[in-house]
Amino acid sequence: MAIPDRDRAKELLAQHWRDVVRGEKATTTVDPEVRQQIEMLFASERVSFTYCPLTQLLGKLTDHRLDALCLQRGDNSESHWDPRSFATSVVVPWVRDNQDVLGTSPDPYVSNPLRQPRILPNPPNVRPNTLPLWESLHHVLSAVEERNDPAYTADVFRAVLVVINDKLRSQQFDYPVLRRVSLEQTLSLVRGLLEASQAGEHAMSIATALFVVAGRRFGLWDDVRREGATTADSASGMVGDIECRSGERLVFAIEVKERQITLADVRSVEEKLVRGDLTEALLTGPSVRPDADGIKERLHFMWARGINLYHHSLEHVIAVTMSLTGEQGRCDFIAEIGKDLDSYAHTSGRLAWNGLLESVLSGDP
Repeated sequence: MAIPDRDRAKELLAQHWRDVVRGEKATTTVDPEVRQQIEMLFASERVSFTYCPLTQLLGKLTDHRLDALCLQRGDNSESHWDPRSFATSVVVPWVRDNQDVLGTSPDPYVSNPLRQPRILPNPPNVRPNTLPLWESLHHVLSAVEERNDPAYTADVFRAVLVVINDKLRSQQFDYPVLRRVSLEQTLSLVRGLLEASQAGEHAMSIATALFVVAGRRFGLWDDVRREGATTADSASGMVGDIECRSGERLVFAIEVKERQITLADVRSVEEKLVRGDLTEALLTGPSVRPDADGIKERLHFMWARGINLYHHSLEHVIAVTMSLTGEQGRCDFIAEIGKDLDSYAHTSGRLAWNGLLESVLSGDP
């Protein structure tokens, strides 16, 4: 009986998952029918049939001598192996670390559905209502076994991870709840999330959460609206990336940058404020670009015209605001970041936030 290298399997799973959550898709070598069968399996609520394709393909990917259709160790053939123990030691911990996206079973192969020596399209002694799932599972894995090509196996495995990633993105994360959080811990969490950011999405989530809490704690506005990080304000009709409103009246706008502020940024915000008849706004960015001459003069010119455009780093605004809201306000802020990430962020950002919160609970500074 062959025994796939479990450390190698964990490395492969982590590597391919990292690529998928970053947006890299499976190649076109996986035909549409196989993709359709994969989607059918992961739409099922039967845990065995969500764990099985991932486990079988990962085993095959780790050691290509293995039979992807084998469910029990059987004889001493080098193609036979034990997917059950492989799943409990490699796949189950990974699923647990990813919000139990495939279900919460500690031993997914122990249940009756997978107590078969081999995956067949119509196995004996199974419930009739599971036959479509058996057919889908057989279709996917037999395609891999017939090709017997490591590159194709990797592509089908990646296609499975893409579907899992979509499934994970569609559900809200169960983030750890912080009962206490210091100002320094809050700023450390924000820095960590910004370091994991893609296309400005995390800065937007952080800023939105900040102004939601500020409005709630200080009674400054009663509604905060935002657009996606890659959506142009002009296309959405919004004055800024984030708008704060009292009723239907726009009272404040925020433009969020994760890079240095330029004179062009200031002029762009000015145009939108004039068009929206708004006189109060904030432009956030880590700093001002050294060669951005004329920013101070432009801000003074805007002030003379009755427009107040403030520019500060997001971290500075958070430090001041979270000092005034107190600890409960900081806890609310952390919770609001999670809510916004669930609505807008890629899976990688949500996983990063989950990990950062776990580190605080574990006692890391």
